[in-house]
Amino acid sequence: MRRNTKHLIFSVCVAFVLCAFASVASARTIYVPDDYAKIQWAVDNASDGDMIIVRDGTYTENVDVNVDNLTLKSENGSDSTIVQASSPGDFVFEVTADRVNISGFTIKGKWEEKGVGIYIAADNCSIFNNNVSNNTCGIYLYYSSNNRITENNISNSIYGILLYSSPKNNLSSNIMENNGIFICGGCVSDFNTHVIENNIINGKPIYYCKNKEGIKIPEDAGEVILANCSRMIVENTDVSNGSVGIELAYTTKSSISNNNVNSNKDCGIILFSSSTNKISGNNVSSNGHGIYLEGSCNDNIIINNNASNNFYSIRLSCSNNNNISSNNVSNNRYGIYLWNSFKNNINNNKVSNNYKGLNLEDSSNNTVSNNDISSNNISIYLFNSPNNDIIKNNISNNNFGIYLSLRSSNNTIYLNDFSNNTKNVYYAYYSTNIWNSTSPFTYIYDGNPYTNYMGNYWSDYEGSDNNSDGIGDTPYIIDSDKDNYPLIERFEHYFVPTSTPTTIYVPDDYAKIQWAVDNASDGDTIIVRDGIYYESITVDKQLTIKSEKGPENCIINGSWWLDVFTLEADGIRIEGFTITGGEHGIYILSSNNKIINNNISSNKWDGIFLYESNNNIISNNNISNNWGGIDLSYSSNNIISNNNISSNRGMA
Repeated sequence: MRRNTKHLIFSVCVAFVLCAFASVASARTIYVPDDYAKIQWAVDNASDGDMIIVRDGTYTENVDVNVDNLTLKSENGSDSTIVQASSPGDFVFEVTADRVNISGFTIKGKWEEKGVGIYIAADNCSIFNNNVSNNTCGIYLYYSSNNRITENNISNSIYGILLYSSPKNNLSSNIMENNGIFICGGCVSDFNTHVIENNIINGKPIYYCKNKEGIKIPEDAGEVILANCSRMIVENTDVSNGSVGIELAYTTKSSISNNNVNSNKDCGIILFSSSTNKISGNNVSSNGHGIYLEGSCNDNIIINNNASNNFYSIRLSCSNNNNISSNNVSNNRYGIYLWNSFKNNINNNKVSNNYKGLNLEDSSNNTVSNNDISSNNISIYLFNSPNNDIIKNNISNNNFGIYLSLRSSNNTIYLNDFSNNTKNVYYAYYSTNIWNSTSPFTYIYDGNPYTNYMGNYWSDYEGSDNNSDGIGDTPYIIDSDKDNYPLIERFEHYFVPTSTPTTIYVPDDYAKIQWAVDNASDGDTIIVRDGIYYESITVDKQLTIKSEKGPENCIINGSWWLDVFTLEADGIRIEGFTITGGEHGIYILSSNNKIINNNISSNKWDGIFLYESNNNIISNNNISNNWGGIDLSYSSNNIISNNNISSNRGMA
């Protein structure tokens, strides 16, 4: 029996070895054009493990590679072996099989026909030592992982290498001219799982940082990609003439400042799911998108940028609570464009000579104030965008002052100057809006005090002001709407003095704390009675907000993806609350505030986060069970005393 067993084992081993030799023997080397005149014909007749060697020549075809473990290589290198698209709008090489190797070709398409040099929808492929040019996209990975893209020269394309929902790839030692690397996807692993090193764009390095904190990017960067990073600094770079200049994905608390970001084919600066960043002082011109916030980019500051000659200058998509202020936005197709974005503050911008100056589409509860919007085709365009506040803007010398389209109702529009527009207001679809303040103001006009509602100034208003109070005696007619309190002069001629500080009670006067803030004036006090308040609050005025009886029974429970309190004005006092359930408990963007006697716990990130925030007093707070306790970024001269900071997961 033992002898028979030995014979059986020997027979199995021999069979295994013979099968292995048979497999190796079955792998063929196929020559083009010797064995097949076209590369595609060689692929069609190849098997797993074969090698196709292409001799010198120019091959006009589109090659579909659907055989696993296939190698396609030129005989003498890319200078001698050219594959150019026969159908320019198609892929030159389309790879849908795993473990495919393509090397040593010149691969040409026609970028104006939206073609792709090498398209990969497969895993574990190797693309190396190719010259890829004249495509919309040089190399495109689509839901593909563990591929190696190395030592390729890619030129004259909109995108050099594009990764779409494709994690864990190696992009190394590629040389790109006037394009670059662009990563997009729907989760953090699409961005922060790659090896991207030693790549060059226009003679300058591409810097890719993943999972890093507190690093300043070298100023010789040709392109910057930050994935899942925090507190990064990108400043004084010239990231131009690529696909994308600066890309942030799942990155927070970082500063993008004083960069030249010009002539990038897609985006100058793009953020994916990145919050609490500051984009300031950049020159962003002649890009497809100048500054683009895409998908859950919240609480960012976009300030003092020059954004001109882009298709979209500043664009927000599904992004909330951002502050866009003091930017120069000129000579773009779209100046400032919001889609499906809420509670953003757009103020003090100069928006001129655009086709559409400010565009709100499917966007509500935004504030547009103190902007100079002039010499555009359309100054402000609203499409399916109700409940926005449009206040104290100079809207002049446009073809259309405000263009209202499709369910854009209940917007509050007052104290604006409408001067010398071809048509001040155009209703494309019926909607009803509020064209005056919702409460009376006490104001001084021509040296005399008055109290009244206040509308807008219209340069073509022909009514009278018989009582000389600065308010027209007859309404200004706006199709089916009307401004009942038109101003006789520009709103700058009306002085509204600061009212005597008052005390507002929640929920007595207003059911929500945010509503109380919205209706308060500088110097007011908001007292919040006991209860649980489910809201996220932005404070943009100098207010005191305190609980009536202390933090034990006065609880503010925020949204997990929004900060519970965001402080944007100086001199705010927050006292006596339990603050829980937000992204940050209190996020401070201003100075000279007081945060006293609060219980701040169980927030996603920091209990208190200060960004460019100075001279604050933070005392006698209990801060626990957050990711971090108190976090200071670019902040100084703060007094932090007598706080109990414990059991925070990441840091004190």
